[in-house]
Amino acid sequence: LSDADSPKSEGEPVDGATQEVGLQEEVIASPLDGEAVELSKVNDPVFSSEAMGKGIAVKPSGNTVYSPVNGTVQIAFETGHAYGLKSDNGAEVLIHVGIDTVSMNGTGFDQKVAANQTVKVGDVLGTFDSAKIAEAGLDDTTMVIITNTADYSEVKPLAAGQLAHGADLLELNK
Repeated sequence: LSDADSPKSEGEPVDGATQEVGLQEEVIASPLDGEAVELSKVNDPVFSSEAMGKGIAVKPSGNTVYSPVNGTVQIAFETGHAYGLKSDNGAEVLIHVGIDTVSMNGTGFDQKVAANQTVKVGDVLGTFDSAKIAEAGLDDTTMVIITNTADYSEVKPLAAGQLAHGADLLELNK
């Protein structure tokens, strides 16, 4: 190997890394159409306190959740309200549709992927019915959390205001 500063090809471990995939800087795309919301303004202390990791929220204007990364589905909750993905570059991304929506037991959610499935940016992960979420007295604000935040020097929100799925949402720096 040449010096440690030499560029690494995608998926090649970085010297000294403990992950199976070397962590790389990357940009996470928005998994939804909607309006960007600061995580600190989300009405759920688990997310607003960044206890799960740093990230951003999106108040959806559509009803489809798209993959924000090229990678693998690690967890697809049976209830369809949340997805855990690992990007090809090592980011661990939790997409949690709505606040306390696990209580809906899958009503109003249609999951389209399964664990261990490979996804690309823009692939449909699932759909949800905002009206049913509202009928249940819940908020459909969707959190996008980097659960391995500690592996990065910075998780920086890039979006503000209205955005479309696929737009740059978060920048992860090593």
